[in-house]
Amino acid sequence: MKKKVLIPLLGIFVLIVIIIISLWVVKKDKAIKVAAGDYNLLVITLDTLRADRVGVYGYEAALTPNLDALAREGVMFEYCYTPVPLTLPAHSSIFTGLYPLAHRVRDNGMYRLTEPAVTLAEKMKEKGFHTFAVIASFVLLSKFGLDQGFDIYDDSLNSHKMYNNYNSEIPASLVYSKFLQWFEKNYHKRFFAWVHLYDPHKPYNPPKKYTEKFKRDISGRYDAEVAYTDEYIGKIMEKLRAKDVLQKTVVVIMGDHGEAFGEHKEIGHGIFCYEEALKVPLIFYNQNLLPRGLRVTQRVNLVDIMPTILDLLGMEIPAAVQGKSFAHLLSGKPEKQQRGFYFESMHGNNEMNWAPLMGIIDGPYKYISLPEAELYNLETDREEKENLFWKKNRLAKEMDKKLMKWAANYAKSGFDVDADAKRELTAEDKNRLQSLGYISSFSAKSDAAANTDPKKGIILDNKIKQIFATLGKDNTGLAEKQLQDLISQYPEINLPIFYDLQLQIYVKKNDLEKSAGVLKEALEKFPKIERFYILYAFKIRDMGQLPEAEATCRKLLELNPRFTRAYILQGEIQEQKGNIEAAIPFYEKALTIEPQNISLKLKYAELLIIKRSFQQALEIYDELLERKEVSGNANLLFKVGLFSAQFGNMEKAEKLLKKTVSLRPNGKFYFNYALVLSRNGKLREALENMEIALKKHPSDLVERQIQMGQKAIALWQQQLQR
Repeated sequence: MKKKVLIPLLGIFVLIVIIIISLWVVKKDKAIKVAAGDYNLLVITLDTLRADRVGVYGYEAALTPNLDALAREGVMFEYCYTPVPLTLPAHSSIFTGLYPLAHRVRDNGMYRLTEPAVTLAEKMKEKGFHTFAVIASFVLLSKFGLDQGFDIYDDSLNSHKMYNNYNSEIPASLVYSKFLQWFEKNYHKRFFAWVHLYDPHKPYNPPKKYTEKFKRDISGRYDAEVAYTDEYIGKIMEKLRAKDVLQKTVVVIMGDHGEAFGEHKEIGHGIFCYEEALKVPLIFYNQNLLPRGLRVTQRVNLVDIMPTILDLLGMEIPAAVQGKSFAHLLSGKPEKQQRGFYFESMHGNNEMNWAPLMGIIDGPYKYISLPEAELYNLETDREEKENLFWKKNRLAKEMDKKLMKWAANYAKSGFDVDADAKRELTAEDKNRLQSLGYISSFSAKSDAAANTDPKKGIILDNKIKQIFATLGKDNTGLAEKQLQDLISQYPEINLPIFYDLQLQIYVKKNDLEKSAGVLKEALEKFPKIERFYILYAFKIRDMGQLPEAEATCRKLLELNPRFTRAYILQGEIQEQKGNIEAAIPFYEKALTIEPQNISLKLKYAELLIIKRSFQQALEIYDELLERKEVSGNANLLFKVGLFSAQFGNMEKAEKLLKKTVSLRPNGKFYFNYALVLSRNGKLREALENMEIALKKHPSDLVERQIQMGQKAIALWQQQLQR
């Protein structure tokens, strides 16, 4: 009898445990009344996240409990598409409601969103929202135009590493820290915050605790990055709940584009527009405003995000917006037919001169316009394995006409583009883009490649990537053989990337003369490629050929007057000559182009000190210390503290040196802090800090400082005993 009672009770207990586990991430909060226009908005964009790698989208290997729970408790869209598989163009579409044809941002790095664009942030700001963004990748820096409308646009990345260039990306942990710093001060205000998480993007470097849970191949490392990203989505949600603002915040989470793992020979993204690149997760969450557990099967697009949010919050949608609100879908009201969409990728055309890729999805069919055109039935062939172009040629022709019509309409309804919408890439830009995989093959156009179908071009591209991989393993001899074999296979194509590869081989061999030689040859073949100039200038500078290095910089600046590194290199050359006065104007010019460049400002201040322009240098240091990226740099605090003391501001000097010793215990820091304390009449504290300097950190001090410290201790002890 007892067994009969226990079995159903055990079943109920297990069911309760399952329910608790499944809902642990998104706790149910009491409903509160909020007017539509009074909700906060949090947009989280997940770079390079394809929909079918999230648990709730059917991927059993996923470790995404936070995304899964938000989808279960919110509204999940099963078929959301990006109009373009590239970070900057996709985000431009998200925040303007325009297709790339209209906002004119067609690729990463070489375009910028110009002022005529009306962004979601600008609309929110008009309504009194405090606007904040933190981005995790170089490709979204403010210089590319997405900062429009944001009160704070944190694109500082890792600039607290004082003497290094910015890294190309920062991890979710640092993004979360930056968000938290802002949120703690602003959660009580009505806000719109955008958080950009970049970790699923190559290169994949997930924390060890996640790599151990997945396969060790490239696909497994991607899954580990997705799991790591999900952890910080959960942390953000918990922080909103802890401050009691989650229920009055509309949360929108989406991928910007997907990632390919060889399904159609591409590894990564940017070339093709197959489902693995275009289909992204999309989740709306707010337990007051939106239904729970709704799965929407109607197709939507990232261009629809801005009008939907504005509609949901009761705001006016700009007339120029091309996306269509799907606010009604959020309340469970279906549409009679599936939406059709335009998509494109100009990356292959921009970088390799391959044929441009454009296409549409209409009804069950997807049409891709290329020299070898493609037509797929997405209902019966989700993996896009059977090209129906010849079987359904009449339909393909009809869709091609529709594509041309849609493209013409979208392009026509765009705004006039400023002259600087298309921008030239600097060498720094190219290096960063290459580190992210966007410039991995041809970096300038070859006539022989013109109108090549990307399906053929990708074969050469993959071979070039293989040579880079071989170099990455320090197998220089094999890489050199692979390069020569490749050049022999394609004698009709002479590409800049071949010279880049040869250069890297010579660099690995520490052959400075041959490195300079291959760059000189590259400049003769490709006189408009800027990075060859700056690389050549560096090499010959290192060889002591200063006049030729200067002349090369001048030629580069004729091509691109805003090439910052050319000015900096000319300044460095003047320093080598011992001419500080002549160096300073070059750094000043560089700063007019990159006023936010922290390393450059530090260098400029150092030169001002050598010139004995102390007050001007101090002003620069003070300005830098107001920036959170450098406010914790002990060396800079120490330097400014000493200058403040030199100019008689002892109170400021004490404050700065106190922070310095708290950040990094160092004998030199304690020694000078003690001297400042004594000048301020705080002898007991001065004595304590000088004793710390001499007893705990004597190796940081020179003999003269130790002797001075000993005398100071004796003097202060006498004075304190009086």
